[in-house]
Amino acid sequence: MSLLFRALTPEDLAAMQALENQAHTHPWTRQTLASSFGARYFTGSLWTAATSLEPKGTLQGYFVADKVLDESTLMNICVAPSAQRQGLGRQLMTHYLRLCRERDITQHWLEVRASNIGAQALYAAMDYQEYSVRHDYYPTAKGWEDAVLMAFKVYD
Repeated sequence: MSLLFRALTPEDLAAMQALENQAHTHPWTRQTLASSFGARYFTGSLWTAATSLEPKGTLQGYFVADKVLDESTLMNICVAPSAQRQGLGRQLMTHYLRLCRERDITQHWLEVRASNIGAQALYAAMDYQEYSVRHDYYPTAKGWEDAVLMAFKVYD
């Protein structure tokens, strides 16, 4: 499958929302996704090549991150369920870290559900380390679960 990287635009909101609803048990709202296009945010996405049936291609994954001074927080990363376990999460993370380098970002943060062991393994493989735990942070069907706060620091 040939994939293309590009930044997201507000015109991608419908595709983002559809993917978000498929991939997450507690998806971001359209309003929250729309707020990801402010001045402090940057995005990346992976699309299949355009076809006659899908003239824009099909969104396979994306991330939303922010930048404040020399720090970035990965706010959201999403991969289509049908494309998971194929290396797209790693490709998105690699793209995110490259964009961070281009922006002189030296500290990277993210939060991940404590139950999301696969994502934690990916982040650890990308040199993130557990920094802290935020108790009862994420909603679940039966209450709340912890968030694992992970950090990646660039040392000169």
